[in-house]
This record gives sequence, structure tokens and C-alpha cells, in this order.
Amino acid sequence: MSGQFNFLESKSMHFQLSMQILYDNMLEHYPQMLFFSKTDFTCLDNLRLYYKGLETSSSYVYLADSRDPDARKALFSGFSSQGASRILHWIFVGPSEGLDIPENSAVIVIENASLLAVVEQVQNIFTKYHQWDYLLHLASDSEEPLTEMLKVSVPIFQNPIFVHDTNFYVLAWSHRVPNMLVWDQDPRTGWNIIPLSLINDFKVDVEYLNTLKTRTPSLFSAEQRGYPILFMNLWNDGVYEGRICVDELETPIMPGQYPAIAYLSRMILSFIKKGSLFRLSMQNDLPQFFQDYLDGKNLDQARILNYLNYLNWKRMDRYLCLRLEAKRQDIQMVSSAAALGHIQTQIPEGHALIYENGFTVIVNLSYSHSSSSDIIRRLSLLLREGLLEMGVSSEIHDFFQIPQGHLQACAALNLGQNSSSMIWCHHFDDYILEFLLKKSSESLPPNLLCSQKLLILKQYDTKNNTDFYNTLKIYLELERNVLQTAKALFIHRSTLFYRLERIGKIADIDLENSKERLILRISFYILEQES
Repeated sequence: MSGQFNFLESKSMHFQLSMQILYDNMLEHYPQMLFFSKTDFTCLDNLRLYYKGLETSSSYVYLADSRDPDARKALFSGFSSQGASRILHWIFVGPSEGLDIPENSAVIVIENASLLAVVEQVQNIFTKYHQWDYLLHLASDSEEPLTEMLKVSVPIFQNPIFVHDTNFYVLAWSHRVPNMLVWDQDPRTGWNIIPLSLINDFKVDVEYLNTLKTRTPSLFSAEQRGYPILFMNLWNDGVYEGRICVDELETPIMPGQYPAIAYLSRMILSFIKKGSLFRLSMQNDLPQFFQDYLDGKNLDQARILNYLNYLNWKRMDRYLCLRLEAKRQDIQMVSSAAALGHIQTQIPEGHALIYENGFTVIVNLSYSHSSSSDIIRRLSLLLREGLLEMGVSSEIHDFFQIPQGHLQACAALNLGQNSSSMIWCHHFDDYILEFLLKKSSESLPPNLLCSQKLLILKQYDTKNNTDFYNTLKIYLELERNVLQTAKALFIHRSTLFYRLERIGKIADIDLENSKERLILRISFYILEQES
């Protein structure tokens, strides 16, 4: 008979047992035990044999013969001989008849056993957990502390154990057994990751989504995986860092394993805070790093290089910046989580993040020998179906220029959206002139940016009903080809030569000067944009 199970972790960094843990571990030897408990805490350090007048403590479990009248009296009174401390934890060997068990006590009764045999069994259990605690602390000095902590925990949980982070990367595992989930391998990092199909199932599974809020050990039902999973979320100062999972594949999950996994999580989090589990904390910091970097915050160069090393990227690799936003402001953007997941799946050699009401993607083209056209092709379906437009930067050959590359992608997207173009992908290389003129016009109005010689020519045409302005425009657009220009204007070549001579005299234009021709071409473009 067992009452409601609760546990309270000790505040010190050493593991203390509960009566439930003792009961679970003795079941194999004493399957007919009786367990009475309404409240149970992890506060036990060891076993003591009870005798009359013994000074008692709540940190020990007391073993006695159930027929001992002094023990019965101590159980019923709940106080030591001096009335100083309440006795809460008892193991009685012998008949249960006549035992009056108060509500504040947790009691195990073993009717058919010898006292000495029970002493040995209980001491072995304490030794087992004390040894586990000792090995957990030793793991901090090992080459792979997280893996070592899981391996030394196998005798406690008697099932495979693994830890994954917020992005479902498998950070460590104890061992593999038949029917255990087979992980995929991320081609970008080479690390093990939960299969994408299962991740997508989790994202829409109500039970799983509810588990992301839990802060105590919990059991995930067998409905999703075919077997129950005992899990504990890793919360680091209120931030979700990942999860410890124990798969019920070898032995049944026992109630006493709940406080054990809670203690294991405390040990893992202590290493996270010390920086011992660099990969785990680095993965969770990655989105914030990219956001800070794009925001132009003054990041230490060594920190930037650390993140590059974590990603297996090199500073002088080939990079591409992409910026994706809704095609029209009145169209609601597709589900951010779904779109982000699709981007990350299609571009494993990049990092995608939600940034300023859109998506930004930093792609390492060198990582998998990709080309910009290949990257764009992979995203074409999302862009069409998601009604998104994309700006693409020039190819960048220094990671330290990524913020400027992102500026290129944003500028290309903005200029493309404001143009009459119907395409969904805009390359910065196609909008360089527009970008330069837009930046220039932020300081000067268009009429002061263009050549004043064109304005003189335009005024002359208006006053004299001539067509010199348009003649010069066509002539320059056709790369000074006399035949093609005359044909386009429907005039004779001699007429064209006459006009060109007059243009030179009216506006003092030297058409043999290449710099002046360039300025005139740009000026024509500025005036057209203004009109």
C-alpha cells in the first residue's frame, strides 16, 4: 500500500534518498512489502538500527523489529526521547498487525525477512547511490563530462539515457539498445540530431508542447514513440536549455527515479553555468549572437571567431546573405516556426533566424561547395507558396563583412519591392546604381545630383521646340552607334551629326570624354526616376 508520492530535493549538492527509492530498490528481494506514505522527501543519508533512547534525526531511516514495543511507541509518538525531533522514516521487519502508523511517517513493512538481511540490503542501496553521486562529481574532470554523467547513471535508471538541446541536437547518450530511436546526422555539423520527421510531429503534438512548460520530472506517454519516456527539462535561470530523457526500453520506470533525474539535471546545469558544457550553451546562444552581430553591436573579435569555430566555418569562406519578407504588407506572413524550419532544412550550410519582421539567412557557400543559384533554387518553393520576396547580397569573402552583406540583401529587397518587377528574388548586383542614387539623394535633391548640362539642354528644347535632349539620350544608350541612333530617331545620319554638333555647343558637352559620358548617362537615369 503506497500513499501519494512527492519529493523535495535537498539544497546541498549531494544526493539524498527517499523512502520511495528504498522501496523501489528492495522490491526484487521483497515483493510482498507494504509501503505507507502520504509525504516522502529526498532527505535520507543512511540507515540506523533503532534502540530505546536513541537520539533520532530526520536524515536517517530507522530499522526495527515490528514487535519491539519501544519502536512502536517511538513511531506513534513521532518524537525522540527528549522530544527534540520528529521521526518520519521507518523500516519494520515482522508482522504489520498492530502497527499504528501516523500520517507524518513514511513506513516500509517487510513481514517475511530477517533483520540482518534487510540491514545488508538497505546499506547496499545507500552505497549504490552514494557511489553514483561521487562519480557524478568526478565527471566534471573528464574529457566528456556530459557523456560520463549519463554513463555512470545507467545503474540508477537501468535504461538508456540521452540529452538533447533546444534544437534537438543529441548532446550525449549513455548507450544504445534495440528499438531505440535512430538519430540522423546533421551534414553541417556532423552531430547527431532527432529525425526531422519526428521534430515536425512534436511541433504539432499537444502533449509534447505542454511538456515544454514543465519544471519537474514528468513521464511522456508511449503514444508518440511506442514506449514511455521519463524526462526532465533543463532550466538555466529561467531559460530552457534542453532535456534529459530516459527511455523505458529495458526496465519499467520507477517512481523513485523521478528525484534521481531531478538531481542529475542539477548536476548538468551546474556544469553549464561553469561553461564546462561549451557546446550546449553555445548552441543556445547562437541566435542571439547573430542578432547582436547584425544589430551592429561591438562584439569582441575573439568571440566572433569562437562562434565560427563552433559552426566549423572559417573567416575567409565564401558567404551569402539572404533577406526574406512578405511580398505584400497586407498579406500575413506564413507561420514563422514552420518557415524557419523549412529554411533550415533546405539550407543546412547556413544559419536562419527571425529578424526584424522577416527572415535573415547567413549561408556559408564554402561549407558544401554551393553556389548562390543553388541556394536560391532550394528556397523557390517556399518563396512562391509563402508569398515571400527575397533580397540576395553579393558574394562575401570575409565573415567580418556579414553585417554589410546583410545591408546589401535588405537594400536589394527594398529596391526590388519598390520597382515594377514581378520577380520574387532580387540580387544586389542588379540594383547597385539604384542603391548609390538612393543613398546620394538622401543628402541632395535629384536636380542637384545630375549634370547641369542636361538641364540646360532640356530648357533649350522647351524654348526652341527642338529634340536635342532625347537625341543625346538615345545616342548614349546605343553606345554612340550612329547607324542605330539615326534609325531609332527616324532621321538621316547627316541630321544626327548636325544635332550632336549643336548639342556640344549649346551645353558645352564633350562626347569624347568617357567620364562626362558616364555622368550624363547617370544624370539621364536620375531625371527619369524623378519624373
